[in-house]
Amino acid sequence: MSRAASDLPLERETVADDLAGMGSFFIDPQGAARRVFHKWFWVGPLVIFSVVSVIASHVIIPMMQHVFEVAPIPPGVSPDQFQRQADMGMTALRLSMYFAPVITGVILAVPALLLLGSCSVLAIEAKFRWLFNLLAGCSLIQVIAAIANIIILKSKGEVSTAAELRPAVGLDIFLPEGTNKYAIALAGYFSIFEIWWVVMMVLILSAAFRVSKGKAFVAVVPLIALSILFRLGSAFLQR
Repeated sequence: MSRAASDLPLERETVADDLAGMGSFFIDPQGAARRVFHKWFWVGPLVIFSVVSVIASHVIIPMMQHVFEVAPIPPGVSPDQFQRQADMGMTALRLSMYFAPVITGVILAVPALLLLGSCSVLAIEAKFRWLFNLLAGCSLIQVIAAIANIIILKSKGEVSTAAELRPAVGLDIFLPEGTNKYAIALAGYFSIFEIWWVVMMVLILSAAFRVSKGKAFVAVVPLIALSILFRLGSAFLQR
């Protein structure tokens, strides 16, 4: 049975302290572990994640529009059907900007529930809101990844294919052109940002709930599997 860090005395919770403590999720597992138990810590990371998502959408929407305009019409699809599909995709992307906080909340809640299940199986005493805070804090690493992608896309200039909208930042950067799309998707998972995220998740979970790093890693494995499956699913939908 694990003993959570919440059993120990915590510093006073204030908005300023929580905002200042967000940086600990990058390099300070012990400091981050204390924030996991703060009731409203998740608000700051969620706002930052949502704002960066909106900015990323503003950058990507014109690029996606251009990709649709120059893309060849797939076999068996009429020009009208292709145009309707493109219009629906662009409309959905634009609408997502208005619901960014809700979408971000769902993106964090689903893995938090999955992590809660794995913690329960491993007899790690955790609550959903603590794990939600953990996922919210570590999502700041994914924010850095999103900013890096934006910088890479802007530096490319004109983007003409869907593949160019997903710049290689992982092991996929070493794969030759024409490599199987599933191999590219799998290799793309292993980037510095994903490894950074996994390491911090494991170290913070271990520190917060007083369990071994090995046990914490096993608890995080389902989230790694979910991310890889999502990438492979995206590759399946890719033409």
